[in-house]
Amino acid sequence: MAVPPFPELLATASRSAIHLEMRDVYTPSDPLFTAWQRGEPVDRSEREQMWRDLIGGAVARGVQLRRARVVSEPLSPYIRYEHSVTEATNVAAGEQVRWLPRSRTL
Repeated sequence: MAVPPFPELLATASRSAIHLEMRDVYTPSDPLFTAWQRGEPVDRSEREQMWRDLIGGAVARGVQLRRARVVSEPLSPYIRYEHSVTEATNVAAGEQVRWLPRSRTL
């Protein structure tokens, strides 16, 4: 059985949704990430709006969204990128985001 796409899963949430991230890299070929790596200006407005619409809809229904990111130290370039966009993307959409160094997980 295939796992439904994230928007479908989120649509079924009635109280809470928890997302646990444990990788140091997720989409290394993402054009926004590669532009950020090169130091180029990055226009994330379209992606941020899409995320605010998706997450905001769930939050409006009373769903609490929490995300935990377990990260290695030193931080990978991808995790540094994620950290730089978390406030404007995830938190602005209504997610609660926490970061935990991998060394503190045991």
